[in-house]
Amino acid sequence: MHLINKFTLVLLVGIIISCQSGKIEKETNLISVSILPQKYFIERIAGDDFKVNVLIPPGASPATYEPTPMQMKDVAKSIAYFRIGHIPFETVWLNNLVEGAGEIKVVDLSKGIELIKGIEKHGDHVHEGGIDPHIWSSLKSVKIISRNLFQELVKLAPNKKEVYEKNYRKFLSELDEMDQFAETSLSHKKGMSFMIFHPALTYLARDYGLHQISVELDGKEPSPAHMKHLVEEAKRLEIKQVFVQKQFNVENAKAIVFEINGEVVLIDPLTEDWLNEMKRIINILKD
Repeated sequence: MHLINKFTLVLLVGIIISCQSGKIEKETNLISVSILPQKYFIERIAGDDFKVNVLIPPGASPATYEPTPMQMKDVAKSIAYFRIGHIPFETVWLNNLVEGAGEIKVVDLSKGIELIKGIEKHGDHVHEGGIDPHIWSSLKSVKIISRNLFQELVKLAPNKKEVYEKNYRKFLSELDEMDQFAETSLSHKKGMSFMIFHPALTYLARDYGLHQISVELDGKEPSPAHMKHLVEEAKRLEIKQVFVQKQFNVENAKAIVFEINGEVVLIDPLTEDWLNEMKRIINILKD
């Protein structure tokens, strides 16, 4: 985002807030989060005890989305902001989102997860790149996210500890069951390569010994040379599907599957219906 636009938006929100008696009233049950799966996780533990303000709407990308003034105002009303960890949206916007929010608790839900760092290529050398943020694409990681959430939600509503613990244990049991299903279903696929436009399944691939091939290169659309390489790799590895998240353009994926006589498979790990989508993705990978 251009610096001037960001400055203008932050200034506009500041004016909106200052025009309302100088102080925004907190809503004692309002929590802000970055992505829709977080809303699902919170509601699995706390039911409808909290109103969850999701900043990135359905169909938007965490890499490019810009919050609206009203969303920034809703963050200022919140008692807590649960960040998912390291998505570009949070890197760019989080400080501005909480700066005018007064007393707001900021919690990093990626705490305790073994994060994956990428590899960046520069000319004739490579080095360790930034953190892969897609921790919600892993059942194993979501177990840790849920534990972090449970602990923080109990702090916000201590009188509901027994209810939240019961709900948390039930959700954890479902995660364990799905994780075991994936372990069993994908055991014969260890070392298998799959192709995806945006590398959203990095943690899932690590969990079950799969190899993810990204069409994007360092977050950018592929060059003609890289497209040629991808087609060659797909043919060599007998890949017939290219996964594309609904937040991204499918045209490059279509160009690849045309060359390999394959198909584009739309997935949405960012959906609020998270557990069902994870099961669908695992079923596609196992077949």
